[in-house]
Amino acid sequence: MDDLLVALRAIVALGAVLGLLLFLSRRLQKSQTRGTSPVSELVPKKLLSLAKRMPSRPTAVPRPRPEKITVVARSGLGGKAQLVVAEFGGIRYVLGVTEQGISVVDTQEAPVLDDEQPQELAPSAEEPPDDIVDRALRSVA
Repeated sequence: MDDLLVALRAIVALGAVLGLLLFLSRRLQKSQTRGTSPVSELVPKKLLSLAKRMPSRPTAVPRPRPEKITVVARSGLGGKAQLVVAEFGGIRYVLGVTEQGISVVDTQEAPVLDDEQPQELAPSAEEPPDDIVDRALRSVA
């Protein structure tokens, strides 16, 4: 009988601790979204003057979104191997892609498109840059 009471006490105590942790985590999450001090959410309304004296947390600064990787061209080499030309940060990368991994074959600066140049004369993103693919194929062979 004593063992049953000890187990019951342990379960009740564990439930109380988990409930308290859940309560505190929700309160702290609310304070973080508002940019206020975590203590201000836990202090009762009567003691609000004390919470106002606590320094507030600085608001979160949004991170700049990273540049996107653009796949310029793809060429199958046979089986499950491919040669991919991808552009990131103004640099074109020729990548050899196989089941075992990806390796960089060549790099080159991306061509700069002038604003004055009409769109019809600008190289299309769907057409493979022949000079890069040819050089990469020669280096692989």
